[in-house]
Amino acid sequence: MNLLQNIWDWARGHIVSEVSNEDALCEFDCRKPQCVEGEWEYCTRRLQQAAGELMPTQTPPSEKV
Repeated sequence: MNLLQNIWDWARGHIVSEVSNEDALCEFDCRKPQCVEGEWEYCTRRLQQAAGELMPTQTPPSEKV
């Protein structure tokens, strides 16, 4: 049984892995399949963490009068 667990852990490690917060937006929610050299470094969408697109803004909503 231990051998089976070792094989499962090895396979899972090669199929599923953690994605850093820095790369998560690009990995899961970018329209481009691949950035060209230098593009990722200056990507405003990544640098602003897709402000307002995926995450709600930090300002409270205005109250209705």
